[in-house]
Amino acid sequence: MVVVSAIDIFFDMTNPDRPAFAADLHVSADYGQIYIYSDAAVIEDDEDNLFLDALDDAVDSQRFVGTAGGLIDLMTPGQWNFETPMRVEVWAAEPSADTGNWSHEVDVDLDIPDGQLIFQASGGGTPIPVELPAGRYRARISGAGYTTLGHAGADGDDHYRLRLWPRANDTDPKLRRFWPGWENYS
Repeated sequence: MVVVSAIDIFFDMTNPDRPAFAADLHVSADYGQIYIYSDAAVIEDDEDNLFLDALDDAVDSQRFVGTAGGLIDLMTPGQWNFETPMRVEVWAAEPSADTGNWSHEVDVDLDIPDGQLIFQASGGGTPIPVELPAGRYRARISGAGYTTLGHAGADGDDHYRLRLWPRANDTDPKLRRFWPGWENYS
């Protein structure tokens, strides 16, 4: 099991121009999806399948980032990439927008009550945990380097950034930038 912790990069939490924590890692995408969650925040229900519910939310909302019961389903344009670059940042407050640098961007709520964020490929891939300060966060998920939908595979050029900052209230998901290639999703 790979564990990434806050020793990677630390900055002063009072500096609004820099993240308090940043880590670069590689996560796995499979079946065109990456799950992001905290075990302590996922709410299971015998009648629901959170994975399918989050996928349905991603597609039905046309955000291609879905949520259900504490689980985030990040859809990727390629079928698989077992070395997908992911940058994780924790900010003291909402960071300045830089939507122009990303092809697709979505804001969602994410709770990490136990201080462990997990990335996992769809289909039961190996969980990749990241130790972070426990809390209730707003998450900005950004993706770039996209190619034609479905044509990327191993070692594709897509890469992602997850920015987190504390939140006081629950907020609906927000699509900030839409990658036009998603229009071909069926």
